[in-house]
Amino acid sequence: MPVQLTSPNLVYRPSLSLRRTSAVRLSRLGARASLCSLLGPAHCCASFLTAFILALSLLLAGSVGWGGQRDKDLFLSAKKEYDLLKKSAVAGRNSRRWETLAGRFQKFAREFPRSPDTDDALFYAGKSYQELYRLNQKDSTLDLAIKNWQALVSRYSKSPLAPEARYWLGLSFEEGKGEATEARAHYQTLVEKYPRAEWAAKAQKRLDAMRRVEEEKKEQSRLSSAQPGGRALLTQIRHTSSQTYTRITMDLSTEIRFETHVLKAEPSKELPPRIYVDLVGARLGMDGSQPIMVQDRLLRQVRVGQFSPDVVRVVLDMSSLAGHQAFLLPDPYRLVIDIQGSKDRDKLAALEKERELSSSRKGVKPISSGLRKIVLDPGHGGKDPGAIGINGVAEKDVVLAVAKKLAKKLKAEMGIDVVLTRRDDTFIPLEDRTAIANAEDADLFISLHVNASPNGKARGIETYYLDNTNDEASVRLAARENGTSRKGISDLQFILSDLTQNSKLEDSITFAHRLQSSVVSHMGHRYGDIRDLGVKKALFYVLVGARMPSVLVEMFFITNKTEGRSLTRQAYQDALVEALLAGIKKYQESAQVVKNL
Repeated sequence: MPVQLTSPNLVYRPSLSLRRTSAVRLSRLGARASLCSLLGPAHCCASFLTAFILALSLLLAGSVGWGGQRDKDLFLSAKKEYDLLKKSAVAGRNSRRWETLAGRFQKFAREFPRSPDTDDALFYAGKSYQELYRLNQKDSTLDLAIKNWQALVSRYSKSPLAPEARYWLGLSFEEGKGEATEARAHYQTLVEKYPRAEWAAKAQKRLDAMRRVEEEKKEQSRLSSAQPGGRALLTQIRHTSSQTYTRITMDLSTEIRFETHVLKAEPSKELPPRIYVDLVGARLGMDGSQPIMVQDRLLRQVRVGQFSPDVVRVVLDMSSLAGHQAFLLPDPYRLVIDIQGSKDRDKLAALEKERELSSSRKGVKPISSGLRKIVLDPGHGGKDPGAIGINGVAEKDVVLAVAKKLAKKLKAEMGIDVVLTRRDDTFIPLEDRTAIANAEDADLFISLHVNASPNGKARGIETYYLDNTNDEASVRLAARENGTSRKGISDLQFILSDLTQNSKLEDSITFAHRLQSSVVSHMGHRYGDIRDLGVKKALFYVLVGARMPSVLVEMFFITNKTEGRSLTRQAYQDALVEALLAGIKKYQESAQVVKNL
């Protein structure tokens, strides 16, 4: 007769040898019982009970051993499926398989709460839901990942996986749910409870980054609250200019409403044409006693003053009327005014002749396709380290090294003049980087970055151009690179349709595809399997207002162990530079074909 265990669906059937041994012992018990009836219970009671207990122990011992092996087999089977999905590029994108696997780990944790693998099961249930969330972007899926990790850290705090689970909890609340307080609590607990754990160092870096952001927000709030009625404060006006382009940037303490107006020249009053901007509900927080001299071909000077108790007026004294566009960027708030001069044929011809003469003086043969100047933008810098990867390597250092090498290659092999938005560890605001490209009248603008993900297995390369998108992953990435929130990205969508980038949208898409295919092909040929994440669109501030084909390249994942370590190696950087160079050459060739049609 089978023995029924604790679970109604689980039946234990002892092995043949164990059944025989038990049967013999039980038959002997029957014989002893007959003997006891002759000798009397007092004489045989102790002997009978001892034998009965021994026989029962054999049955129970077999039951426990068999159950322990079964739970181990179930866990190892699920773990094998997890490893398979993580390694397979195709299977790893199957949402249903991840959901089923997460259910298997959860069921194991429920049915075998005392198994030595239960903490592992809770951890991998969370990781499986994390992978599913990466695919479906549903908040309910992220909640399930959080639920399993919380169960692990609360019930099995001494588990070797508890520190890592704490880290993923913090990151899920910080980036997935936008709950900074909850994220900070998990990071802090990890640092204090497991100070020597590898994940504690990573948690401390997240805490430091969150602290910097919080300090900047407090400073903005302080400046705003210091004014009567909590009005916005205009703290600084910056400008970047050339003969055909000027960008004015106004630093503000908080969001503001603004109005722009144009006034024609008044020769009788000796007044030039003007563009003036009224900042409604603002106070002047800078010295406005002296004008800011610009003196380029478009803009003479900038004047600023407190026009009324609630309005700050900024006046741009123009050399001649030109087209202009204004837009507000958040985190921190700044109002950007782009002034674009007219590019008639004579001016263009003069510029072309000047370029050719400059190239001939340097002994460089001009490029017939028109690619004469490229602006390379190494992302981040200074106080902004960008993503932090394996062994603490910072994104800002990797991209600067690649940009410098690519600049040398472009000049040596293609005769192209290259301008870097930064040449050292300096912080450059995002809007100033675009302004540099416009002021240089560049033919191409390339912003170089490396990717990062909470999923340490994420890998591959992707290239972006500027456009509206509803893709959640692209929105999250743009928010991270912009140093802003999802709301900031949403606000930008309303103004993007009015920006000059639209006139170069098709060229930017073509350029993005040339770079992406080239890097995938060249790096794949040299280093094996390279994951092609494709060409995508997103709202990156650094591309807003660019007057030339412009792209942002995410050159592999610094948070992936293999790619992160490779990105620090000279040989790998050299290969990446060759791949980018080949992509630029491909774009040059395609542009020449279109020009000759």
